[in-house]
Amino acid sequence: RGQYRPSHQKILSMAEYHQKIDQLLVKLKRRSTLSKDLAILTAEALLKVVTGLKGNNPHKMIEEIRTIGRKLAEAAPSELVVGNIVRRILFIVREELANLQQGSKVEVTSHKDDDQAAPSMLLRSVPSLANILAQDIGQPDGASGGAGSDNVDSVPSNFKQAVIVQIRELVDEIEGIREQIADQAMEHIHANEVILTCGQSSTVEYFLREVAKRGRKFEVVVSECAPDLEGHAMALRLAKAGISATVITDAAIFAIMARVNKVFVGCSAVLANGGIIATTGLQTVALAARHHSVPFVVCTGMYKLAPVFPHDQYSFNELKSPAQLVTLGSDDAAASREVRVLNPSSDYIPPELVSLFITNAGGHNPSYIYRLLAEYYSMADRNL
Repeated sequence: RGQYRPSHQKILSMAEYHQKIDQLLVKLKRRSTLSKDLAILTAEALLKVVTGLKGNNPHKMIEEIRTIGRKLAEAAPSELVVGNIVRRILFIVREELANLQQGSKVEVTSHKDDDQAAPSMLLRSVPSLANILAQDIGQPDGASGGAGSDNVDSVPSNFKQAVIVQIRELVDEIEGIREQIADQAMEHIHANEVILTCGQSSTVEYFLREVAKRGRKFEVVVSECAPDLEGHAMALRLAKAGISATVITDAAIFAIMARVNKVFVGCSAVLANGGIIATTGLQTVALAARHHSVPFVVCTGMYKLAPVFPHDQYSFNELKSPAQLVTLGSDDAAASREVRVLNPSSDYIPPELVSLFITNAGGHNPSYIYRLLAEYYSMADRNL
């Protein structure tokens, strides 16, 4: 009886794991979940993957995470946050293995006084072009980055548990993103300023409400962000929090920008060049802000940082149904065939239009984004 119980638990664990993955795939295909929720769901699903793996093999763990991650990313190519979380967890696996093995090397060198271990540790900890080339060239995809050339027998026994702890900390970090960003709000919004935002962003809303909660008076102008008109809900929520909010049409953005002190917006992704993917119409806001020399500030969590580059305005974009923009009756059926209606789901804003990123890791200029990539992702995982 004792021999069948672990097997039964394993079957339940695998069934729960597959159910978690299937539920996430459905949500990705429906495109109805917020980026933050997708990030948490992806991390929790991959946590199930790691927990359900038998043994302590980092190669198998990396391969399983990449296989599941590739499937999730393909289900919704425009949701870059899914691929970000997969790469982040792969980086955690590689980093934990490297840290644990370095710790064991330090113990050995402290007893044996071996000076040859220090250069290898330095090469691992200090990134350089030569080090990257030495790791990547001539090695198969997924074999570099700290987990490809190590013997499985040398993997510390607490490796898997350390990875699980780090993934749980990642989930906690994502859940507390808004609070960490809002803690910086008083440094950026001053008394009696006029703030402009576009559409509805929970991060920006929490950011503005934190300033109002501390007694500082300011005014917010909200662009309605057609055709979804998310700005209406945003203005209503700000008004309920005691903030003076004014809704304007998208066509009035340029005219009102001369009275604005700062622009605060959210985004769905931060690209490797410092540009952002955000709600449709935000490029108009960014261009108007640059013309009037108004700071264009993006509030976002680091989990939205994607190690990919845009090719044009339609990179990582999707076209939604034109029914949101036009309604044609039966008499217009023939004429409708001659009308081309484009309804993109997002805009690409290049880095030269962005003044500052306010993240849970502090404030950063767009030119510094490339450096942050090395702190969150491994070169070996740039392609899932």
